[in-house]
This record gives sequence, structure tokens and C-alpha cells, in this order.
Amino acid sequence: MIDRSYLERILKMNGSSPTAPDEEIRSVLISARWKKDDVESAITVLRENVNTHQSRIERVDNVFLTDKRLSPEAIHALLGIDVKVNAEDLSTLRARQSFMYWAQVSSIFVIAFVIAAASLLGVMYAQGVGIFHPSSSSHFPANK
Repeated sequence: MIDRSYLERILKMNGSSPTAPDEEIRSVLISARWKKDDVESAITVLRENVNTHQSRIERVDNVFLTDKRLSPEAIHALLGIDVKVNAEDLSTLRARQSFMYWAQVSSIFVIAFVIAAASLLGVMYAQGVGIFHPSSSSHFPANK
């Protein structure tokens, strides 16, 4: 386990503070020849709440290497963007996306059917079979 006071002393000797951005702390520790895993552990220890010992970390790894959703607070901590989401807007958006999905699936089947029918009619015309067979026109009276 990495001691928090030890980390604070190392950062202070290198002209940084424990409240500095993660990238600054990372560069100080890497220049002190720390391994990458140890650097990440040190940042975790520094971001831990001193009183409750509860760690609260929002890093790029949490955003891109997981499938969990970020809370508006986490987005604000990471990017500095205030996110306000209305539940009604979300339900409308989900319903619209669901409708668009089924419309796309249906259109794929309709287009496939039209292409298949046109191809079948084209082959029948080229080969002179089916409704394009010469004997099939003898059943219909000719226009005079």
C-alpha cells in the first residue's frame, strides 16, 4: 500500500501538490521512475477521501474501457460540462430511435422484395417463360 504522506512529500519536493491535475502528478512520478501501475495506484490514493477512505475517481479509463453510464456529475468532473437531461426527452428519443430501427428493418425487406421481383421478371422476360411465354398471350383476345 502506498502511503499518502510519502506521496505528498515526493510531490512537494518536485514542486507539485496533491491537488494538482492527474497529468501533472503522473509526469512527476514517471520522472521519478515509477512504474505505470504504481503511478495509477498513487493517483488513486491521492484522490481518496481522507475522512471516509472512499475513492472517487473519474479517469479516461473509466470512460472508454467500461460499458457503465456516466452520471452528470462525472461528466462535469471529467469535461467541465454541465449536463441537464430531462426524462421526458429521453423517453421521446428512445421511442423515436425504436421507430427508426423498425422502419429501417422494414425498408430493407421491402427493397429486397422489389429487387427479387424485378430480377425474376427480368429473367422470365429474357428467357421467354411464364407470363412472357408466347402461348400465354393466346389466351387473351388481341386488341383490334
